[in-house]
Amino acid sequence: MILLLKGLFIISVVIGLIFFKAPTNVNLNESGLEPFLTWSHPLGCDKLGRDIYALYAFGTFTTFLISIPARVIKLLVSVIIAFLSYVSNKFINFIIDSFASVFLSLPSFLIAIIVLYSLGSELFVFYIAIVISDLAFAYESIKRKIREVKESGYLIAAKVMGASKFYLFRKHVVPEIVSMLFILFVTGIPGVIMTVAIFSYMGIDFGTDFLGPGLGEQIAFSKDYFLALPVSLFTPILGILFLVLSLGKKV
Repeated sequence: MILLLKGLFIISVVIGLIFFKAPTNVNLNESGLEPFLTWSHPLGCDKLGRDIYALYAFGTFTTFLISIPARVIKLLVSVIIAFLSYVSNKFINFIIDSFASVFLSLPSFLIAIIVLYSLGSELFVFYIAIVISDLAFAYESIKRKIREVKESGYLIAAKVMGASKFYLFRKHVVPEIVSMLFILFVTGIPGVIMTVAIFSYMGIDFGTDFLGPGLGEQIAFSKDYFLALPVSLFTPILGILFLVLSLGKKV
C-alpha cells in the first residue's frame, strides 16, 4: 500500500512538471478558480491566479532539489571532521568534541535560524544553515562507529604492522561507515525537508523566480483564504507529507 502511494505521488509530481508551466506569473482573471471546473486547471487556482496543481508539483520539486544536496553536503562535512579528529592529536580532538557538545545541546532549527539571520538569506548561506543545524549529531554518530572500528582486532593488528592512519581510515574505517552514512542520509531527509518547508513558510525561499513558491510559502499564503479554497492549503501539506514518506523510508 505504501509503495502504491509513493508511486502515485511520484507520478503526480512528474505529470505536473511535464504538462504545467512553472507557477511564476500572476493571472488575476483566474483568481480563486475552484477545482474540477476546467481541464487546464484541474485543482483550480489560488488568489493570484496561479495553478494549484503546478504549485504542488513545482513546490515539491523545489523542496526535493534543496533537501537532497543539503543532506549529502552535511554528511560529507561530517566525514571530513571525523577524519580530522581521527588523525589529530588529543588537543585538536578536545576542541572538536567541545564544539560538538555545544551544538548538540542546542535545537538544530535554532542553530539554522541564527546562521541564516546572521549571514544573510542567500542560497549558499541557506545551505550552510541546514548543514550546521544538526552537523554535530551526524559527527558524533560517525565518530562512535570509528571508535568501534579502532578497537577491533584487525585494525590494531594492521597498526602494529606499520600501517599509516590514512591507510587504516581508507581501507578499514571507510567501508565500515558507508552503511551508516546511508542510514544517516535516509533518516535525516525528513528533518531537512521540514526545515526547508518551515523556512519557506517564513518567506525564506529559493527558486521562486524560476520554479514558483515552495510548499511552506504556499501554506503561509493560502491559510488566509482556507475556507474559500481549501484545496490550496491541502495540496502543499500533502506534498510535504508524501515527500517525507517517499524519502524517509525505514531501514
